[in-house]
Amino acid sequence: MIRFLSFIVLILSIVRAVPAESREVKKKSAKVSPTNYFVKKEEKNFSLLMEARRFGRGEVIFLRLTPKDKKWINESFKVSWLGKDVILTKREKSMVAFLPVSPDTPAGAMTLEIVSKIFFVKRGQKQYQIILEPTKFQVIKKNQQIKVDEKFVTKELPKETLDFIQECKTAKEAAFAKQSPLQFANNFKNPLEKIFITSKFYVRRDYNNKQGRPHGGVDFRGKTGTPIFAIQDGVVVLARKTYYEGNFTIVDHGNKIFSFYMHQDEIKVKVGDVVKQGQIIGAVGTTGMSTGPHLHLGAKINDTLVDPLSLIALQSIAESN
Repeated sequence: MIRFLSFIVLILSIVRAVPAESREVKKKSAKVSPTNYFVKKEEKNFSLLMEARRFGRGEVIFLRLTPKDKKWINESFKVSWLGKDVILTKREKSMVAFLPVSPDTPAGAMTLEIVSKIFFVKRGQKQYQIILEPTKFQVIKKNQQIKVDEKFVTKELPKETLDFIQECKTAKEAAFAKQSPLQFANNFKNPLEKIFITSKFYVRRDYNNKQGRPHGGVDFRGKTGTPIFAIQDGVVVLARKTYYEGNFTIVDHGNKIFSFYMHQDEIKVKVGDVVKQGQIIGAVGTTGMSTGPHLHLGAKINDTLVDPLSLIALQSIAESN
């Protein structure tokens, strides 16, 4: 049995705040992850649904706005999240968006603002606030530091190596700058047939007695050559050897949503390829800054790194759900 939790939501207007609503617990289909949380609002002119694995740092929140009158789907709406404009995609009955929460977001309320003269005839806009849950990312103890080739942690490198690193950086920035319409309409899936996580998102680790940056993805254990599957439909925007990531692939899923796959033994796609969810795009390996065979899966939404598992956990993307 699944609990449907209307998380603490404060409804704000321009003039004054309305008291927060009480929690409601409802039964849901067994297909929905028991760990996911939902916010559901029935307004006069539309309904609002927000789903997340949890409302915390590094997570993705799925948003669906469904007008009560079907003709309003073609009207112009503006939505902002944490002060940034949100890319909305119109579907047959609703509008959807993906809201990233940076792992570095400060504690407090997260604000969603909807601007519409159709929905809010008098004031023209409305705000919703969700309280950010406390999040503690793992810190690896110094006596558990990771040993890697010294060439990955030293700054004393030959000019040709530094030039290659800069070339890789430029290629990655260009790939993540791509903009395209939303490419998918179904839920995300896992990148490997068998899932065993060896390193979680945003873990802070030391490399060769030097503090490293937080882990920007999730590591999955796998034997060299194990097939890697695209977690969602999209277009390949990068597929090449890079210095730190090894054999590296980035897939554009539209609306500034990207998944990326690092340390591959082999890349089986090329830039420009249209891939389908579940398609083999590479093989597990240990190239680049790696200590053993594994897949590093990452996700970025609107230039914000998020935990890819929070995308995979979403169950409401398909409109039929």
